[in-house]
Amino acid sequence: MTTRTSALNNLRVLSTAITAIGIFLFAISGDLRARPSATKNPKPKTAVEAYKNVQVLKDIPADDLIPAMQFITASLGVECDFCHVRDAFDKDDKKPKQTARKMMQMMFAINQQNFNGQEKISCYSCHRGASVPVGIPMVGETRAYLENPEGPGAPVQGLPSANDILEKYVAALGGATNIEKITSRVETGTVRFASGPPLPVKIVSKAPGKQIMTVHLPSGDANTAFNGSAGWQSSPGAPVREMHAADFEGAKLDADLQLPIHLKQTFTEFKVVSSERIGDHDTLLVIAGNHDGPPLELFFDKDSGLLLRQLRFSKSPLGLNPTRVDYDDYKEFDGVKVPLKVTITRPRTQLNIQVDEVRQNTPLDDAEFEPPPAPAPKTTP
Repeated sequence: MTTRTSALNNLRVLSTAITAIGIFLFAISGDLRARPSATKNPKPKTAVEAYKNVQVLKDIPADDLIPAMQFITASLGVECDFCHVRDAFDKDDKKPKQTARKMMQMMFAINQQNFNGQEKISCYSCHRGASVPVGIPMVGETRAYLENPEGPGAPVQGLPSANDILEKYVAALGGATNIEKITSRVETGTVRFASGPPLPVKIVSKAPGKQIMTVHLPSGDANTAFNGSAGWQSSPGAPVREMHAADFEGAKLDADLQLPIHLKQTFTEFKVVSSERIGDHDTLLVIAGNHDGPPLELFFDKDSGLLLRQLRFSKSPLGLNPTRVDYDDYKEFDGVKVPLKVTITRPRTQLNIQVDEVRQNTPLDDAEFEPPPAPAPKTTP
């Protein structure tokens, strides 16, 4: 009993002591908060004061410089040595460092002039994890080789010449002689717009360079035509529209029944730049170009020699608009192989064409490729 009473007394004493210490510490802390410091905190150093050769971000707090560098590496998908010399970060030996300074100044100017200085535009706005911003819209996951950070036309060693690849392509289709004999082609089948239902389609082509594609819609026919020098489009319940001049080059490629043997006449420069993988196929990428027009990217199957894809571009005042055309399921007709599956993809649309029947060298009237006459004006009785 005495032991228990003694223990309780000891606990009371300890509790009282702890409470007293707590009150004492609280009083001290309150006193310290209320009393002004004898020495003021020194002003934080700026980046230019703490680091060497800082030119653009020199006025930010020194503690903010590393987070800024981390943001750049995350935005561009690079590491420090992309811009900096290892163990000599102050050196200006690398061109990307000079470019980064200009880009930061441009970014600050855009935000200041357009968003009242708010951080609305950043490195990531354009780079999206790539060291070189994408200037041409992507088609699906396909990025134009023109956007290659190493620049177009940097050939890979050990690849066949462009001439050998083009000759193999012509031979794989059936040879130049058989291709030259094709004067017209009528293809019928179905077309799907994105994930929509299949619709009947008819594609009529005639040498030299005429083509019309007719999609049979429930409400009527929709046509896209090119007569060799101009194009037009029509749809049910709407007036006929002229094809934009920017689309002429692509229309010429599609309408040319002898394109495989005309490539060397159409383009003046060919470069084999890489070996690419498309689905289950190893391909060779050939870039065809002219001095006055956008290039054409051609992907040839390494084994068969057949064309599996083309990526072409049309000009606009703001940049190049891409169109990707994929070819599959080649079958032979009159000694010439024709792709029965064609997929046309643009950044926001896709057409999947499945050809079921092919007829060639049938007589066709040139009038079929001309726009329908304008409807007569309505007369008031």
